[in-house]
Amino acid sequence: MKAKLLLSLLATSAFVFATTVEELVQTTFEKNYTLHGLEKAINSANENIVLAKKWQNPMLSFGANDIQFDDVSKRDLEAMQAQFIGITQVIPMGNKLEYKEEIALKDKAILHFVLEDKKLELQSKIYELAASVAILEKKLELLEKYLNNINRLEQLNIALYENNQALQTQVLNSQMMYSKVNIQKIKLNTAIKNLYIRLEELTQEKIEQLSVNLEVSRKPLVINYEKHPKLQVQELLAKKALTQAKLEAENKIPDISFNIAYFQRDSKFEDYVNFSVAIPLAIYGTENSKVLVAKSKNYEELSRLEELEKQFNTQTKLLKNDFDNALASINVLETNILPLQQKVQESIELYNSLEKIKPQEAINSLNEQINFELSLYDEQLIYFQTLAKAMYYNKGVIQ
Repeated sequence: MKAKLLLSLLATSAFVFATTVEELVQTTFEKNYTLHGLEKAINSANENIVLAKKWQNPMLSFGANDIQFDDVSKRDLEAMQAQFIGITQVIPMGNKLEYKEEIALKDKAILHFVLEDKKLELQSKIYELAASVAILEKKLELLEKYLNNINRLEQLNIALYENNQALQTQVLNSQMMYSKVNIQKIKLNTAIKNLYIRLEELTQEKIEQLSVNLEVSRKPLVINYEKHPKLQVQELLAKKALTQAKLEAENKIPDISFNIAYFQRDSKFEDYVNFSVAIPLAIYGTENSKVLVAKSKNYEELSRLEELEKQFNTQTKLLKNDFDNALASINVLETNILPLQQKVQESIELYNSLEKIKPQEAINSLNEQINFELSLYDEQLIYFQTLAKAMYYNKGVIQ
């Protein structure tokens, strides 16, 4: 299936892709197995929340006592002989169930933010790969022009050499230059093919052609990673550990096991009921140790949150520096270097028409202009890749 992706950058927005790419992102969300697994896990988490509030199932017991070995069927020999049925129920004490429910709710919220984080990763990567393909294909077109110019230069040098107007080294140099640029073309072709493969792997879509319109905006890059899903996950892990510590402390209040049994005796004797209450004794300090472990886990997760925030802060600063550098370079190339090179080319063509300059210089000037244009695309590649990466930290938005 042939899929065309249109990426458009509007003057009022730094990085806005057309609808088709958004559709591709949505299709990826629908087909990605990891996302499906997380969605199912979230649904399962709803059941865990319900289960957290439920009591343990009661235990039903049957039995008989005072069985005589000489005749097990004799059940009227003494008053203690009876058959019984009983039920035992553990009764939770304190706020254990509330804490268990709170933990289950946090587990669901964590899964939700993990899902959102994974979506942001996929979205950012798709935009980055799509922009990379678009620019590399433009570079490939320039290299084709470059090779054509070198080929013209080579043919011209051969003709001049045959008429003793050029050295053989000029012919050899142009041939080496052609081979050198051809290697770049081969590598670029391979890079583009690999990008398509990676795009198809991410999107589960067969992409045969990628059509892109690119326009660079001069708006500054703004990244606000506050409340980012990945940070939210880490924050919830810390809160979950704290709730677990409260639950372990609550376990110092033991749950009560209540048992009641009905005893049936021979008709000569009255039936009767027994009941009992069992209370575990917290005398070995197990619960205190578990509280300390849970609190330690809370401190550990809080430290990880702080470290993650530092990483986000550092990464966004690096992205902004890369963006500013790329944008400044683009501005210099577009407003200064390329216009000046164009004037040089016009002057050379004028002198060439007046036969005041060698034709080789005109071709070399064209190649120099292509070199500057290739440099421009290199900076644009950094620009768009930076924007795509910033999209992840900025929760899918580029301001």
